[in-house]
Amino acid sequence: MQPALWNSTLMRRFSALDRIYGRIESSQQDFKRASDRAGNPIACPIRCGSCCVHFTPDVTPLEAERLAYYLLVERKDLIDHFFSQLNKSAKAGEAWTGDSACPFWNPERPGENCMVYPARALVCRLFGYCAVLDKEGRPSFALCDKMPSLAGRQERIFSGEAMLQGLFGQRPPLMDEFSREVLALDPSGAGQRRSVIEALPTALEKIALLLQLAEADADQSDAALSPSEADSDPDDFPIAS
Repeated sequence: MQPALWNSTLMRRFSALDRIYGRIESSQQDFKRASDRAGNPIACPIRCGSCCVHFTPDVTPLEAERLAYYLLVERKDLIDHFFSQLNKSAKAGEAWTGDSACPFWNPERPGENCMVYPARALVCRLFGYCAVLDKEGRPSFALCDKMPSLAGRQERIFSGEAMLQGLFGQRPPLMDEFSREVLALDPSGAGQRRSVIEALPTALEKIALLLQLAEADADQSDAALSPSEADSDPDDFPIAS
């Protein structure tokens, strides 16, 4: 990547977003390990992926742009796939709703259904292993309907710090905390959350243009540099796991 783009505000926001994504993963792994030790292990069924079947995620502009960057740099083949899915739906006269399967869900790879897993949306990362705050402001954790019930218990929603600590060894990470962190990275986009179906085409246009401009700028800069200087570009921008 060229320094002009690497040092941009957008790339710094991408970097901050990746760090949040990394903390989500780390905190969820801590919660799963704690639940194992507490005797109430929490885990998705093996080779499931059913959460993507009737769900199309909403994204902020920044999340959409992060996904667009991943597609343009790492998986250009999936851009055609995305638009072909939209065209199929349009030709069939079917409106794409929040209950439709995610356009990046691959039914032929059970357990690895997400085609854009490294750049998946915030809501996809939070689902299954995070708590929300209930009306009383208490942390509340609900088992996914595909997860088995806890041994000896019929309820599937557990609320309150004491109950969560007792059952799972620690409170699950809170969705609200991570959501606020992501919104704080781009306050102007906080009220612009849209379906990835609507948000991604615009994001792809924006990021593609920025990459083209950065490449053109780099070509002009390289012409004025010695060969050794021209080869000293920083590494490609990292992709979150």
